[in-house]
Amino acid sequence: MFAVAAALVIVAGGASACSGGEAGSAPTIAPQETKVTVAGDSIALGLGAAMRDDAEGGPSDGAPLVVRAIGEDGTGLARPDNFDWPGRLEELAADFPPEVLVFSVGSNDAQDLTDETGATVATMADHEAWDEEYRARLARSFDAFADTGTRVVWLGHIRPEDDEVGETNRHIHELATEVAADRDDVIVEDLAVLTGSGADSTSECLSSDGLHLSRDCYSEAAEKLLAGIG
Repeated sequence: MFAVAAALVIVAGGASACSGGEAGSAPTIAPQETKVTVAGDSIALGLGAAMRDDAEGGPSDGAPLVVRAIGEDGTGLARPDNFDWPGRLEELAADFPPEVLVFSVGSNDAQDLTDETGATVATMADHEAWDEEYRARLARSFDAFADTGTRVVWLGHIRPEDDEVGETNRHIHELATEVAADRDDVIVEDLAVLTGSGADSTSECLSSDGLHLSRDCYSEAAEKLLAGIG
């Protein structure tokens, strides 16, 4: 798992930082908020909601966690003409970089890769070209936070009922693991591991639509992720 070291701030009251205490006593120290942003598709949104619910109030003995979820249904890295995740993450890194970014896509990317105009740049039939282009998009997404101090957590999807989608998103998890390997600020996590469902047979963790996670599995994954962050 991973950990985030929270900065400390001095809380001052009135004219003295030690207001209400004995002379010469240490100032009151309060932990600063740890900002966590969960970004990605509808699966990421479900996870973000579960993490936000679990984090409400924050830990009693550590920095309070503030969880924000940003996402777009039906998106991934395949169609920047539909939604440009690398560009959106670069905006986030420039304007409001969190301490931790959890990024999770894949289940919408079993398709040809296009550019911003919708023109195809790599077909699924050309495996080598598809992999090369997808790696580049993962790298751009991760590297958006290279100079911000943000810890990026890549989160692989579990296998849904659709075999083509399942094989593609598990392959994407492998590509993300490769891209993250030489980036010290990127951590690899996997919903298949966090939920205990495994990467091959995950029916017990799926909702009725065969794609999204059940409430219990979202909660289990959220609890384990937050334990690593806090």
